[in-house]
Amino acid sequence: MDIKEIRYANKRAGLYFFEATTLRFFRSRIGSTVYEGPGGIYFVTSEQFVGSNGVAAPRSFTVRKFNPETSDVGTAGRFNELSRAAANRIAKLLAEGDRP
Repeated sequence: MDIKEIRYANKRAGLYFFEATTLRFFRSRIGSTVYEGPGGIYFVTSEQFVGSNGVAAPRSFTVRKFNPETSDVGTAGRFNELSRAAANRIAKLLAEGDRP
């Protein structure tokens, strides 16, 4: 699968993970690499929050798991706490069926 197929499946199922308003609210960016293997289908997002003082926090990364049966996207592990390199490494390991 690629990220376009995941986006389409999620939308077709009536889900909102990739909706523009959702992405804008979390200042999300979707990584283009999809890791697929015996452990599942994973990709990486980044989010950036803005405090009440208007100052943006550093961008952090999250590993996401796509469920092809329901087209739902969930969080694999902790939300918004990883570096880009760590998130991609973990997503790859999870897809391969290994523990990070």
